[in-house]
Amino acid sequence: MGSQPFISGTRYNEFMNNSTTSIQKAKWLHMVAGLIQLISFFLPWVKWQTIYVNGYDLAIGNFFTLSETNFKLGNPFPRFAFTFYIFWLIPLLVALTLFFVWQNKKSAFPAFVAGALALSQITVYYLFTNTLVDLGVGKSALAMMQPAAFTTILAAVVFILSALPIGNWLKKSAWIIIGPVIAFASYKIGEKYVMAETFTSTNDIKEDYTVIANDLIREFISNDTAANNKYREKIIVVNGKTTQVERLSDSTTTIQFADSTGSYIAFSFEKEQYEEVKEIKTGDQVSLKGSCSGSIYSEILGTTAITFKRSTINKK
Repeated sequence: MGSQPFISGTRYNEFMNNSTTSIQKAKWLHMVAGLIQLISFFLPWVKWQTIYVNGYDLAIGNFFTLSETNFKLGNPFPRFAFTFYIFWLIPLLVALTLFFVWQNKKSAFPAFVAGALALSQITVYYLFTNTLVDLGVGKSALAMMQPAAFTTILAAVVFILSALPIGNWLKKSAWIIIGPVIAFASYKIGEKYVMAETFTSTNDIKEDYTVIANDLIREFISNDTAANNKYREKIIVVNGKTTQVERLSDSTTTIQFADSTGSYIAFSFEKEQYEEVKEIKTGDQVSLKGSCSGSIYSEILGTTAITFKRSTINKK
């Protein structure tokens, strides 16, 4: 009986030592995961054909610029582009968390937010890449994702799970799930809105302007700021001779008017409009009508691309 307190004390010390060791292991695992997540943010997450897109490209506004310049698929909600600055919180909160951990201060909440944001951003990259695949850019969104993207997923999950205190698995699991769920739901709602907007007929809407294709291109080249202010979101009839008619495997069609500089106007037609445009070929004189999405200037090519949505054949 006299030895019992001694045995209990030994077991208590062993328990405390094991607990301290577990906490130290979780702390170091947490810091390593944070560093990996921080570094991965500045590496390529996806490759669209020959174009690498880094993790930070969405935060700096380059994500949709690359897509629109190279594949004519831009941000459907340009007025909300500023919201993507929120992803700068990923490296900021990771760095803040690492500092707090090093100082033995509470760091769970910033770690949870940083991990959730990273997982939501990965979800956006995958869903948008899958949309590009539907348009004929590559064969598989998964195959186009780069090693840094998968590393980010693993690091973000570990970063959340290893946050101190140890335990609270239900709460931590919720933080892992919430980012991708919100990103997926938002993307699908936006996609549904764009599809509904695209199929809204413009036939009965009176045009704001009627222009010759080459004249419109020259106006944008001369002063793109003024031209965008004038034409963006306006219904415009464009007359001219087609320089390229591209029909993809999913029956979507893009009709272009280009000038001698390589700058061009692109009207996008959905697969439901295939019968309407199937007879149009390169060199035809046509009159098209649509809502102008504005222009993008390519520094690399030195050309201007003017895109249109809600496109239709002008029948008046």
